[in-house]
Amino acid sequence: MAISEKRIGEMSKDELLEFARNRIFFLGLRDLAAALSYENMQYGLGKMIYALDSGDVYSVFGPDATITRNVGRWMSGFGYGVVIRWPDNGVFFPEIRPNGCGMILVRLDEMPRKDDIIERISELEKSDIYLDGTKLKPDFGKGNHFFEFYKVINTSPEIEHEIPEDANYAIIHGSSPEKKSEIYSMIDTGNWVKTPLGKISVLDGEDAKQYYRKWLKFEKFAKKRREFLAREILGDCKILSNLTHQGIFKKNEIRLGCHDTMDESYPPGEALFPVALRWDHPVYIFKGFKNLSDEVIGRLDFDSRVDELGIRDELKNINILPHGGGYSIKLEYSNIEIINTEIGNCFILSGARPVSRVDEIDDISGISRFGRMIVTNPHELPYDYRVTGIIEKVMEYKLAKPVAKLQPLMTIKI
Repeated sequence: MAISEKRIGEMSKDELLEFARNRIFFLGLRDLAAALSYENMQYGLGKMIYALDSGDVYSVFGPDATITRNVGRWMSGFGYGVVIRWPDNGVFFPEIRPNGCGMILVRLDEMPRKDDIIERISELEKSDIYLDGTKLKPDFGKGNHFFEFYKVINTSPEIEHEIPEDANYAIIHGSSPEKKSEIYSMIDTGNWVKTPLGKISVLDGEDAKQYYRKWLKFEKFAKKRREFLAREILGDCKILSNLTHQGIFKKNEIRLGCHDTMDESYPPGEALFPVALRWDHPVYIFKGFKNLSDEVIGRLDFDSRVDELGIRDELKNINILPHGGGYSIKLEYSNIEIINTEIGNCFILSGARPVSRVDEIDDISGISRFGRMIVTNPHELPYDYRVTGIIEKVMEYKLAKPVAKLQPLMTIKI
């Protein structure tokens, strides 16, 4: 019997993985971080499919497909740089762990002195500052969060009134660590469903409604927090955009590290989306297109699968855009084998040419060329941020149009 004809509840582990793979659409680069994310996603998606007893679950990875350094999310079977959708039946999967992360882009009349900025941030770090009764803990130096200043490299005529060349700009990238536990704690409230790929927490009924209400309040607070901190530090500034790229965008859609090019908080096609690669590379500002087009779907060889699954119209409104370049893993392994265990997936990395003598070690490649490596999560692997390939893929797949390019002047991680 073909897998497509088999009841989901009767599928073996391997059959469920194959069923899930058929529902993963991949626009990412061909590197180790992207490959690990794809492999891991089969498990998270497969568990969702099994718990819902529905094949109407799918995911789309953007050009920045990569690992997540959130250990809980990774161990639950989810990657990053991805849109995940499932039937709109009032069910949520809190292990995906949306954290309300986003970026606020602001315009400044003049560039503040670095001493003044450092002093002001230090004051905030030491003082008790509250927003809506919640004590804030600024986190400009945590993980990939940052506070960065720019000048214009170029800007298109259509947005010169918003991004003139004679002004300066700043971005705060962050979420709301003060309230994150309110969302993450709902994992233990869910019903734990056993699947051939491991268990998954499922919220439904009143618990799901409570979770979604909490999320809406949480995201609103995270956006307000970014604006509050921008004004506290910079004083008078013009907010150009304040967009979430990690969260619940619809009752049946979560985005992890992806903008929605038709974000409902702005008129269609008018939002300004920053794509920040690394502190030593320009930030690109885009206006979004509806995507994916039929032409791109065909070019990616998705036609047969999207028509078989009946999701062509949905993929034509996936409206995906990276918020950055994603992590790259600084290892040369090319093969991935997975062993699913009680403690999660074990990833066996191999394929790097082994050396027989220490003097054969390549100075550039390093000692990682020895043997295999086995990991359960990529958090401790050596990593960097991608700087090439992402913007080209955005253009190639017609996800958005570039309207400005900004040069970093100062990056704050304190």
